[in-house]
Amino acid sequence: MSFKSTLSKIGTYALAVVILLAVLALPAIFLVGAEWLAEAILPWLMMLCILGLAFNILILVPLALIPPTRPWAGLGFFISSYVFGLTGWFMGLLLTLDLWGVFAAVIGLFILGIGVVPIAMVATLLNGMWMHLGVLSLAVILTYGLRVLGLTLTEEA
Repeated sequence: MSFKSTLSKIGTYALAVVILLAVLALPAIFLVGAEWLAEAILPWLMMLCILGLAFNILILVPLALIPPTRPWAGLGFFISSYVFGLTGWFMGLLLTLDLWGVFAAVIGLFILGIGVVPIAMVATLLNGMWMHLGVLSLAVILTYGLRVLGLTLTEEA
């Protein structure tokens, strides 16, 4: 075996190790970035949720009662469900990180990316944080309830 081929194999193995470490570091980089983003935009998302809930009740519910405007109300409900879902996801991520740490958050992210919300719900339940559990539960109910309502109203048209 020549010196050149030995160096080539060592370089190949070193490159493989670097690539493996980079792939393993991606969840940590994503987690740090998501935590920073969540802390930055969660107050704005909470305000958007309050405004969205008011819009849903004051504008979209009356529109849903009028048959010709039901598809538009359904579209509005469907779009607003994503605001509640995003808010719940960021809240779940921050609560999971705060209460149970990075390991639980990584496990939650590996459960289809949305596992941080149920993990945060269990963590708040076990820590007696009833207000946080209620807000997370409301976010989940609004997310899926409005999504189903929106799809139902748009399919009727």
